[in-house]
Amino acid sequence: MATKTLAESSKLRMLSGGDLEGVVFVVLAASLWGTTGIGAKISYGFGVGPEGILTLRLALTIPAYMALLVRRSVRGISTSVVAIGLLVLGPYHILYYYAIMYAGVSTASLILYIHPVLVAVLSKYVLKEPAIKRTYIALPFSVLGAALVSLDEVSFNAIGIVLAILSSVLFSLYVVLSKLAMERGVKPDEIALGSSPWALPTILLFQVVRGFNWVSAVRLEVIIVAVYLALVVSIIAYLLYMKGMKVVGAARATILSTAEPLTATAMSVLLFGEPMNIVKAVGGLLIVTAVIVVASKRGSALI
Repeated sequence: MATKTLAESSKLRMLSGGDLEGVVFVVLAASLWGTTGIGAKISYGFGVGPEGILTLRLALTIPAYMALLVRRSVRGISTSVVAIGLLVLGPYHILYYYAIMYAGVSTASLILYIHPVLVAVLSKYVLKEPAIKRTYIALPFSVLGAALVSLDEVSFNAIGIVLAILSSVLFSLYVVLSKLAMERGVKPDEIALGSSPWALPTILLFQVVRGFNWVSAVRLEVIIVAVYLALVVSIIAYLLYMKGMKVVGAARATILSTAEPLTATAMSVLLFGEPMNIVKAVGGLLIVTAVIVVASKRGSALI
């Protein structure tokens, strides 16, 4: 009992002290995810829809995963990674795409960014992560900031709202189950490189049922965009996120990941001349505040 208490105290001190490297990794990952919209807009200009560019993006992550498996041939394929990809990440992509189609980008994004709250709850009761005071202080800042940054033309389409809620739940499960798998010995790079390829069969099956037309998607300019999204947004960003989350924990990682909509908004303003207003500026300030609070060295346990 004394040994267990000592171990828990040590873990608590590590978490409450913070780890700058883990924070930087997660913020960088989220910032790279924030460039997804740029690639999407470029691909749309070539006449390819979200489902086409998403499928190419995931397919192009397969070589990196295969190289990892060859390097670790003795260990084999992790069933946790297969399950997370097939049953969580794949359905998440499908639901979020349709949430956007029915309710619009703004509404889908607003609802998606309730996931830090869901992850905070799951982290406490599933992962048994210590509840750190500064995490709960930063949580409302990050959620409200992400909402304000994403705020544009809000839709109240019932189907879209339900799909967006389900996609937020699935993304929360993706984060928590990934952290749980790492706690059980799965390497961060295996989850990062494996979850996207294993999401592909679910998406392909869905598209076969829908009768998706592949001719327009397989073009050189589209493939170039897909290579960027695969290499930078999927492979590099997910590697950074998983390595960072292993250090800082799932709850803090999702708060830090709200840097994604901030980056997306900044890129849209700089590259596409989209208007910046006071609401988005306040949202950005709240996100930055949340990141600073989470990265701070001070903090104490609530439990």
